[in-house]
Parts: sequence; C-alpha cells; structure tokens
Amino acid sequence: MSQSNVVKKNSQQLQSDVQAAVKSILNATTALKPSDYNKVLAATLAATQKTVSIQIDAADLTQLKNSGYRLCFAKKVGNEAYNVVWQSYDKYLSFNDFSWTPQYQIFGTNTFKADVTVKASTNTVDISLGQQSTLNNAGLMGPAVSGGPDTAITLINNYGPIHPGINQLSTGIDGVQSSTSIYVAINQVVLGQTTLTPVEKILVWFEQNVQTSTMFSTSRSNAVEIDLTNSNDASRLYIGGIWKTI
Repeated sequence: MSQSNVVKKNSQQLQSDVQAAVKSILNATTALKPSDYNKVLAATLAATQKTVSIQIDAADLTQLKNSGYRLCFAKKVGNEAYNVVWQSYDKYLSFNDFSWTPQYQIFGTNTFKADVTVKASTNTVDISLGQQSTLNNAGLMGPAVSGGPDTAITLINNYGPIHPGINQLSTGIDGVQSSTSIYVAINQVVLGQTTLTPVEKILVWFEQNVQTSTMFSTSRSNAVEIDLTNSNDASRLYIGGIWKTI
C-alpha cells in the first residue's frame, strides 16, 4: 500500500492494521528470522507514526527564549481533559518535529496532584492497544495479554483504589526517543475493569517553569489542539503570538 493511501486511513483502521500485523508476526515467529521480524515490526509502526511540525517565527522565537518559555506537548486519552505534560523542551528552534508511535506502558500511582511530577507506585508494564494487564491484590501489575477493546488499553484492578497511568513512546524535537507519561486518572478507580483509550489529538503550547511528566488540572493558555485522527502529519506556525495552520 502506498504512503498516500496509508495516510488517508483513519486512526481506528490503522490501529486495526497494527493488531493484525502483530498477530500475524507472532503466529509466524518460528518461520521468521529475527532480522525479518524486526523489519516487519518497524514497517508496521512506521505506518502508524504521527508527526507534528511546529514552526516559530523569528521574532516570537527570540521573545519566547528571552522570557524562559518552553515548548510543551500533551496527549489526549478518552474524553478526559489533558492532564500531563508529555514532553517539555527548552532547546526548540525555528523548525521542530515531534512524532510518536502506538507503543505504550501502563502503571498505577497512589496520587494525582497538579504541578507535581508523575511517579509510578507500581511496576510499569509494556502494553499495546487491544491488550490488558491485571493489577493483583498485592499491587503487582501483570504482563500484558490480549483482551479488551481493540482500540483501548484495559486495566483489571484486583488491588483496590488506584490512579491508572499511561506512558507512550515519542521521538522528541531533539531526535531522542523516550516513553513518558501522557495520562494519569484524576480520580481513583476501584476494583474491576477500566479501559483507557488514547486519542490521536495533542495539545501544543508554550509555558514557563514546567517539566516533562508534570501533572496539571487547569487549561493551558494560548494552546493549540491538533487532531491527527484522520491523518499522519500536521504543521502549525506560531507567529505574532497566534497559532496558524500551514
């Protein structure tokens, strides 16, 4: 399938493609060489990579840097408000590319508190869409297994009140890959099943004195929301203190 056709697919179809490809790979593991497996997996993830390009006008760049502003990103989960700084950068330039792939981790934390850095209270487990992890009665997060909706991450909570959290892999404007928090439930969840659905929308803004993985509970000022549900890339220009689509 050509790249242009892939871009036209909506997010749910792309996620379905990932699940089908991974299952196919797993079923054929014995017939694949490790190098073949890695190539197929890389190609599958590349097909679902999302990229935003942020351009900053020269005058604005100078003003922002002189005032100590950082370039910040947050990721949407379900219908909840954005509440964690996914990444925060002070080394931004006139042209900045930020991208991500559907590679996640799940954890639990005892607290949600605005202006505090996310800190996992449980172990952290790699997980994909269409998988679930069980938090046992001792507070240990089990390995991911198939289960739950194909477009969501499912927590089976056998422990008790806990704030579930999600990390996602991103490639920063500096080219460095890292898995950091995109979401922590503001309210604790109790015993039973909870589904967390990452949405392909991000928030971009400039803010002083804020770091990666900081939790927040109020709206960000002068932010722009970018919807990549039906596309794989988007560009925005910040000029004269205003966001423009380019």
